[in-house]
Amino acid sequence: MDYEVKDVEVEDEFKICPSCGYEDGFHSMFKKKKDIIKWLFICPACHIVFDIGFAV
Repeated sequence: MDYEVKDVEVEDEFKICPSCGYEDGFHSMFKKKKDIIKWLFICPACHIVFDIGFAV
């Protein structure tokens, strides 16, 4: 699946989609890059993938 990941800097909270305005939070996904697993967030309304800098 081909998709763009948009970087987002979190100020107070990350609940509202900065692209479409959806207000009820996000789905999670995990993507492995070398030895790091990135924790990414998907908007349920517009399906854009966001990276807020979390990794496990």
